[in-house]
Amino acid sequence: MKPPRNKYLILNYIFIFCVVILFLNDHFFKHIFSSWFTGKLSDMVGIIILPLILTYIFPKLKIHSVWISALLFAFWKSPYSGKVIEMYNKFTLIPITRVVDYSDLSVIVFLPVSYYLIKKINRLNLLKIQKINPAFILFPTGFVLMATAPPPSFSYTYSNGNLNCRKCVIRVAMTQKEIVERLKENQIVFDTIYPMSESTYKRYPFFKQDDIHFYTIKKFVIDKDTLKNVDFAMRSIGENQTMLHFNGLQTSNDISTIRLFVKARKHYSKIIFKELSDALENKQPENGLKEH
Repeated sequence: MKPPRNKYLILNYIFIFCVVILFLNDHFFKHIFSSWFTGKLSDMVGIIILPLILTYIFPKLKIHSVWISALLFAFWKSPYSGKVIEMYNKFTLIPITRVVDYSDLSVIVFLPVSYYLIKKINRLNLLKIQKINPAFILFPTGFVLMATAPPPSFSYTYSNGNLNCRKCVIRVAMTQKEIVERLKENQIVFDTIYPMSESTYKRYPFFKQDDIHFYTIKKFVIDKDTLKNVDFAMRSIGENQTMLHFNGLQTSNDISTIRLFVKARKHYSKIIFKELSDALENKQPENGLKEH
């Protein structure tokens, strides 16, 4: 006889809290407050909820799901999972990635939380969530877990600066080469230019058609502002069409809160795109730039 599923393994406030933190961290906190802590936070809460999900789906596992989760997590964080991820991405609508970082294995110390919940959940009445179908929690959790890794666009929208701008992009009716030459004619010169790495192309082969390159201006003077380490990326999206991404910069301004960060990002993206647009249109006014 199969042991019954215990719905309170996923219908409890700790589980829901971890799922919410996982979602917020992967889609907001990592990009706004990039740090060691936000880099590890998703793994911390993820390792807590994984044994609970396994025990709920496979009740026979019971507390064995804890050490099974540890093995699965170690495999996921190792290079050996690369082939599995590559095969999965060929058939899925939601591609996944992961970063090989053995320091992430330190979050295994949080597995005792899962062990305690699996052993004691029936007695922890204050943590139980009543009158909800487990499916309403399980299915959204599955999507959150699949989306924990950075999306493919992250590979060309990152910046080494402390101010990131993931979705700051304009469309230019020119090739990448024409853009570089036109900007140079107007005294805007990139200090470094390099293509996307072959390892990234292997992970996302569909990027090859975009001919993605990265560009950096170490010192970009706009009016009286001197911007440092301004990062860009360009993607060729068609004949004489390029998506120009402003990815970020290094600023000494206070961006310690979400409000200040958003304000600074809006300010810098506006003045940078205006400067680039004016330079590109200087010699060819008919070229239109469309913000996205």
